[in-house]
Amino acid sequence: MKLFAAHGYAAVAPGWPGDEPTVRAARAGPRARYGRGIVEVSEHYAQVARSFTARPVLIGHGFGGVLALTLAVEIHAAGVIAIDAMPVGAMAPIRDLAAGLGAAALTRDEFRELYGCAVSRAESDRLYERWAIPAPQWALPDPLRPDTLAQRPDAPAANSSRCPVLLVVSGQSRQRAVARYASAEARALVAASEVVVFPDRGPSLVIDGGWRPVAESCLSWMDAYEL
Repeated sequence: MKLFAAHGYAAVAPGWPGDEPTVRAARAGPRARYGRGIVEVSEHYAQVARSFTARPVLIGHGFGGVLALTLAVEIHAAGVIAIDAMPVGAMAPIRDLAAGLGAAALTRDEFRELYGCAVSRAESDRLYERWAIPAPQWALPDPLRPDTLAQRPDAPAANSSRCPVLLVVSGQSRQRAVARYASAEARALVAASEVVVFPDRGPSLVIDGGWRPVAESCLSWMDAYEL
């Protein structure tokens, strides 16, 4: 956020509805996420996006990338950056239900397998301690498609707005096939899409020690489109 602000952007990174302010609090009290479904999460971010006076650029990672693609048309986004966008159904099985019914938490090993596969074990464990929190368990179709992601009664199916899309893909991600899926879906929502691949990076590319080149590639693309 500081880097984007230094380039003149009013950057915000809102959490999910019900998020606690710290990782420790989120792990201690996961009940805030019980019963929060895709529709509620989508509407939460749609409201945040609509609160700006200018058309926003939506940036999301993983499920957030698919969500950004989905909301782009509805809120007339100026642009979308989807990083390792993937359907939730493609995620590794979550076996640790210590967070309780309705919420699930990854173990350190599961976190490393899913996110920290391209960094050292030590860094993966550090990222786990800093970022990993319980999340809702959703029963979703596999594969999840943006057009079935959040069909709210008041959400428009389409409009005349089209915006550029950047797809950022980590080469070590096991979701490489999803990049093709996201690109195909993006063409139904936007006028143009481009792909940037970081071949030696994994799904933790937005939070690990190599985050800056990823962010700078996003900024360069936004500058090129004068967003």
